[in-house]
Amino acid sequence: MRDFASLFGGQYQTIFGGSPSCAGGSGSLGGSSSSSGDCCSSSGGGGSSGTSQRRRSVSLGPFRRRIRSEFSLLDYFFHQPKHGRHTRYPNRTFMLMAAGFMFIICGALIHILDPYLLIFKWKLIFQEGSEIFNLWRTPPVDLYIKIYLFNVTNAEDFMAGRAETMQIEEVGPYVYRELMSHDNITFNDNGTVSTRPHHPLIFQKGMSGNLREDDVFMMPNIALLSIAHVAAKQPYFIRWPINLLIRQTKVQPLERQTAREFMYGYPTTLTTLGYTFLPNWISFDKVGLIDRMYDFDDDFETFYTGETTASVSGLYDTYLGSPDLAQWNGSHCSNIRNASDGTKFKSFIEPDDQLLFFRKSMCRAQILIQNGTDYEVDGLKATKFVFEENALDNGEYDPRNKCYCRKGNCLPRGLIDVTSCYYGFPIALSYPHFLDADPKVRSHVNGSRPDPIAHRSHFMINPMMPGLPPTLLSRFLFYLKILPFGDQVVKHSLLAFGGILLLVAITKVSLTLSSAYSSAYRISNELRESLW
Repeated sequence: MRDFASLFGGQYQTIFGGSPSCAGGSGSLGGSSSSSGDCCSSSGGGGSSGTSQRRRSVSLGPFRRRIRSEFSLLDYFFHQPKHGRHTRYPNRTFMLMAAGFMFIICGALIHILDPYLLIFKWKLIFQEGSEIFNLWRTPPVDLYIKIYLFNVTNAEDFMAGRAETMQIEEVGPYVYRELMSHDNITFNDNGTVSTRPHHPLIFQKGMSGNLREDDVFMMPNIALLSIAHVAAKQPYFIRWPINLLIRQTKVQPLERQTAREFMYGYPTTLTTLGYTFLPNWISFDKVGLIDRMYDFDDDFETFYTGETTASVSGLYDTYLGSPDLAQWNGSHCSNIRNASDGTKFKSFIEPDDQLLFFRKSMCRAQILIQNGTDYEVDGLKATKFVFEENALDNGEYDPRNKCYCRKGNCLPRGLIDVTSCYYGFPIALSYPHFLDADPKVRSHVNGSRPDPIAHRSHFMINPMMPGLPPTLLSRFLFYLKILPFGDQVVKHSLLAFGGILLLVAITKVSLTLSSAYSSAYRISNELRESLW
């Protein structure tokens, strides 16, 4: 801001000391010159004029000093120096303005750097002893598996040919608690951690109602169906003793079994024969469906620690040493990299993101798509994820799914052939009650009643810290609710308080300048009166 004294000096320069080019002591046309004070004048015929001008200059000295004192910007922000010193200390206006700028800069830095996000990413990284790593290693949560069985009520008529379709009834649930853990953990140098999964199941009598594991039902004889399927491709000298044994023992494809025998298996002559004569086929002497699905003895997995990308911590890098499942051809069907085993999903989920979910029992990774975001679970925001539509269509609607056709043979829509995952057993997976399956699949059985509401799976996942059950998410309540709220409060408070301080300082300066302008106008009028 320009000094108002110079403005007035430019307008009234002859009054304040004559022409700026005047330098006392120089000669002038018509005679010698003389100098007095800060003005100069020609002596030839102009003595009286010079005397009058000097009087005006002297008389206007107070006006000049008043103008300069009224319009010095330093005086608005700094105190006058103490007697005998040149140092000037800032006043309240300067402190208000400086504090305002400081608060605004701090608020802007919080907005740009986002310390909450930095802290959150740091908490997601797997490190020995870190909270998120300990929760992933042994989730302190009650995870329950509900198993429903189909009891064949017309087994004798069906096997005798008197009934064209099997009549089934649903029995369950048999509730088991899954003690999930990741054991034998090794941190690798490439930002991954290797582990062996452990998933023992414990039967929960109190949660299974009146059902017991020794309940007897008519169930498929998995051992017979499996060994017959495998032996059919063997040489005659291997098939012959197996067929002879089947005839002599009179085993049937449907037989009475307890619920536990069907799920966990029991020793039979057939499995012993298969274990003995077909050692490359199976390494166990009993066949149970759940027992085989939860067989993790020889499994090893590698997960990302989040060291390079925090959002993928806890997601698969490899399974059995490879990012692809050996059973399938093509990355669409075989890839499990960046999939979740259900312990923790991807963090920082965007609105259009899709997720991958992989469990060994499924024999594949399933794509999860978003199906609504306006959900709340235990006070935390949740996004609903469901399985991708037509995921089990075997290419009927989505050509990419043709790679799920085993050896080029496609099962009807709604079934996926997992024979290669289960030791060559003739097993196909479907959704409960053949939900979304081709109608001809249900035409072979009576009693199947698919219900989209009851039988369709979904996941409620927090978009920031997803995948953890509600009991685990509660442990991160500070990071998920309190910390982001506090971050926003601090940021907006700094910006608002800084703006208020700046507004007060600017208002104070504006009022002072307004007063100065009034003084300048008054001094200008006084100058005019003195001149005229």
